Amino acid sequence: MRSLSERFAALGPREQRWLSLGVGVLSLALLIGVGVLPALRSLRANPLAQDQANAQLQTLHLLQVHAQASQARPHIEPAEAVNRLQASASLLGGNTEINIGDQRVNLVLRGTPAKALAEWLARARTEAHSVPFEARLSRETQTDEALWSGTLVMTLPPR
Repeated sequence: MRSLSERFAALGPREQRWLSLGVGVLSLALLIGVGVLPALRSLRANPLAQDQANAQLQTLHLLQVHAQASQARPHIEPAEAVNRLQASASLLGGNTEINIGDQRVNLVLRGTPAKALAEWLARARTEAHSVPFEARLSRETQTDEALWSGTLVMTLPPR
């Protein structure tokens, strides 16, 4: 029995060309049928999943940008972070106590406006590299404005 390449070589140039074209078309059809069509069917069948995947991808890109920005920030010492937290405490109003620990800062809030607390937390993260570790806050509903009271524990940057 002759090998496949010998049988192919024995064919005339016209038959070789047609056989090569047929094998190419068959290979392409197989590739499309097995590799591409199932993926297209699943994309058409579930556009919600595609939207969710796109939203997750955007979230991951945003997290990547935040992580790269955090890595690019210069390192600050915990003492400097404490100074920055104390300096920005005026945003919280006069009813705030700050207690400084070893690697944490405890804040006692009394009737702090929500907007002021949000601004202070953003400033604490960007300027002092400090993030909330624990929060025990309750909302006061005596006024139309949202006021928060309770304790907030912030971590200091590592030494």
